[in-house]
Amino acid sequence: MKALALDTAISCITLSAKNEENTATVSLDIGMHQSERLLPSIEYIMKECDLEPRSLDYIAISKGPGSFTGLRLGFAAAKALNFVTDCPVFGISTLQAYAQPFVNWPGKVISAIDAKKERFFSAIYQSGVPQTEELDAEPEMIAKLVDNFQDDSFLVVGPDSFSLHEILVKTCKNQNIYTFEMQINPTLSLFQLGEKMLKGNAEPLADFDGPVYIRKSEAEEKNEN
Repeated sequence: MKALALDTAISCITLSAKNEENTATVSLDIGMHQSERLLPSIEYIMKECDLEPRSLDYIAISKGPGSFTGLRLGFAAAKALNFVTDCPVFGISTLQAYAQPFVNWPGKVISAIDAKKERFFSAIYQSGVPQTEELDAEPEMIAKLVDNFQDDSFLVVGPDSFSLHEILVKTCKNQNIYTFEMQINPTLSLFQLGEKMLKGNAEPLADFDGPVYIRKSEAEEKNEN
């Protein structure tokens, strides 16, 4: 398979190109300069893998939740390549991508992304199957969801797993809460899930599809209160 994977949902964006067994990856945590370096970095990794845009079988991108600006950058780059090559673009949940490497964990997996305002984007998975909806929630709410499950083991993963893990350990006294001490390249999950979607004839993103934003506007939050 020849593919491109883009995770631009968090401050450290990760881009990978794949040409059969060969893979090239670039990670950039350079703030506002990401927008300047995104396309040159895509060109670089594709060149390293001896890939031409028109040879791509698919493009996989993290579709959110995550950074509003980062997600828009990723979608813009992927759709520009789609326009040139007609290559299918598959949007994959950011939280699912972070949980995917731990699909064989015997307990439940909690993906965590810092959503600012003392909240997390999060979801709970077991064997790759969502056990909750994707959340924009205070850690106390996530802790209540964890406690609603019968005694179990939970593995907190993702770029902000340490922060959420620390809170859950203090709050969820009847559950076993663990975290993973390394961050795994999320684009490898995007390749795995994107290839599965391609082989399963899943619908790629349409021209009008955009990132998934689960954070409610201030007006929506006020109406709920």
